Amino acid sequence: MRIVALSSGKGGVGKTFLSLNLAAALANRGHSVWLFDGDMGLANVHVLLGIQPDFDISDALAGRCSLAQTLFDGPCGIKIIPGASGKRDMAELDPLEMTQVVEAIGSLEPAADFMLIDTGAGIGKHVTALARLADTIVVVVRDEPASLADAYGLIKVMHHDFGSLNFGILVNDASTIRRGQQVFDRLRQVALKFLELDLKLLGIVPHEPAVMAATRRRETLVTTAPQSAAAGAIMEIASGIEGQRAEADQARASLRLVAGAAE
Repeated sequence: MRIVALSSGKGGVGKTFLSLNLAAALANRGHSVWLFDGDMGLANVHVLLGIQPDFDISDALAGRCSLAQTLFDGPCGIKIIPGASGKRDMAELDPLEMTQVVEAIGSLEPAADFMLIDTGAGIGKHVTALARLADTIVVVVRDEPASLADAYGLIKVMHHDFGSLNFGILVNDASTIRRGQQVFDRLRQVALKFLELDLKLLGIVPHEPAVMAATRRRETLVTTAPQSAAAGAIMEIASGIEGQRAEADQARASLRLVAGAAE
C-alpha cells in the first residue's frame, strides 16, 4: 500500500477538497483507496460529504468500536476513516500514538492500493508525525504570500527533522496554468537556495467555478464535472501518483531479483 499525505502550511488552501477528489480519481482508475482524515481535532472530510459517521477514530482508540467499524463508504467506492472533530485530546496525540494509528489502519484487511492522509495544516507534531510516514508528501499551496511562506516553513521543518523526503508541490486554485507555474517556481527557488532541496511539481489545479457547486452539493468535482479543467488536472495528478506506485513496485521487484541472484 502506498501512503500519500496531503499537507499545507496554512489552512484554507483546499487541501481537504483535493484529498477527497484525488481519492475519488484514484478509485475511478481502478484502485482501492482509503482516505484517512488525519486532522485529528478538527476533522471535516465527512462535513464535505454531508455525512455524520456512527464512529470516528477517537471511538476506536477509546475501545468503543473496532477500527474497521469507523470506516464508511465515500464516493467512487473509497473507504473513509473519519478523524475526530472538536476533541482536544485527539488534537494532542503524540507522534508515537499517531504512528500507531496509521500502522493499525494499514493492517486492516483487505489492504488498499493507496492510503491518502488529509493531515491538519501547519507544522505541529501531529501534522509532521503523519506526513513523515508517507511515501509522498503533497504540499498544497495557493497564490498567496502567506500560503507560500507557510508551505516553505512546513517543508523546512520536515526536511530539517526527517531528512530525505519525497515532496510533491500541488498549486491549487491557480488563475492560469502559467501563473501556477510561477508560484511553484518561486517556492522551488527558495527551497533550492536555502535548503538545497529541489522540489518537484506534482500538478496545477486551475480556478474552477464548478468547485463551489460541487461543494454545495456535497459531491466530488471529478464525478459532477469530470470535463472541467480542474477535474482534468486532478485526474492527471492521480495518474502521476499512480505512476509513482508503479515505479516503486518495479524497484522492489528488481531488488528481490538482485537479492535472489546473490543467494
